[in-house]
Amino acid sequence: MERQTEQQHLIAQRITYFRKRLGLKQQALSELMEFNQRQTLSDIERGERLVKPDELTRFAQALQVQPMAFLDAFEPAIDVEFSWRTDNEGAAFVDFEERGRRILNLMTTLRRKLNITPVAISSLPLGERNSYEDAQNAAEKIGAEFKLGDRPGQVLHKLFDAMHVDCIYLDLPAHISGAAMVSDEALLAVINANQVRGRRNFDKAHELFHCLTWRTMKPNHIDRVQMNAGGKRSRIEQLADAFAGALLMPAQELLAVLPEALSIESLMPVANDFEVSVEALVWRLVALERLTTTEAKRMLEQDRAPGNGDTENLKPHKLLSESYLSVLSEGIQHGLISVRRVASILGISIDALRCAFEQHDMVVPFDI
Repeated sequence: MERQTEQQHLIAQRITYFRKRLGLKQQALSELMEFNQRQTLSDIERGERLVKPDELTRFAQALQVQPMAFLDAFEPAIDVEFSWRTDNEGAAFVDFEERGRRILNLMTTLRRKLNITPVAISSLPLGERNSYEDAQNAAEKIGAEFKLGDRPGQVLHKLFDAMHVDCIYLDLPAHISGAAMVSDEALLAVINANQVRGRRNFDKAHELFHCLTWRTMKPNHIDRVQMNAGGKRSRIEQLADAFAGALLMPAQELLAVLPEALSIESLMPVANDFEVSVEALVWRLVALERLTTTEAKRMLEQDRAPGNGDTENLKPHKLLSESYLSVLSEGIQHGLISVRRVASILGISIDALRCAFEQHDMVVPFDI
């Protein structure tokens, strides 16, 4: 077998990806390429035969891509599955999914080039047949195991790091709360940086559940956060909500500070203390049988100040994350990718990228 270079491995991998994306069988592509034997294509895709320069041009024509698509590792050619958390199910997500694919590919490609060994992907042994109590118990167990303390919302990023799930914050349209993105190499939760703090924390815990249970109960492509009258969210989404509520508000710690008289006014300080929304707190109290569903709905119909009445809750979160930026920094410093290319892939300006490093108190690895 001829020695396979990194570039030839990339070409072979992408030929397979682009072929499958077009729904072509090997036989069909072999005929387009005018190979005498189908085994030729099979050998190429397995990396047992190198692609000749003239064949690369023919592959590009047959697979309807530019030749550089086979050679540029930062152009995504990976299978990524998405689950979007939104209040507008009619919105188009094609552009956002392409952006998400590029962001995820950027991270995994740089890790590969930097020889950062992939870690085992964490998971939770839960399925759709498990009860809401099972999901809540799993959340509380994780909180105790990873020592998140009595206010997990303040240190949720530590749990993501410990469970090898990546999380970044992006400037997204208001109708997108967040998303879970899953590939063979990574789990990524994306959160809208512009949501209020309590909403961000709940979405982060919710998407963590999806990332950890993706293989056993894949969520819907679209999770409708706000349902129409008579609508019902899927069981998987309800399990994710139960998990998120218990993770952010451990029963013992929450009940210890609960006011005697429950009202929107008395619950706002508690919600701020746990860094969650009043809505999340009220439904957690329903799960703990401190409120009935009727009482909860009546309570949430009342007017209340945005952000639980605290302007700090309304401030946007700093973009990206320290762990993601660390990979970008190493890639830039090692000359693996330009700053301009990084900003283009992320869909932000170079100045915004600089600000992200500064907001995370990290050294900016480039000069403007």
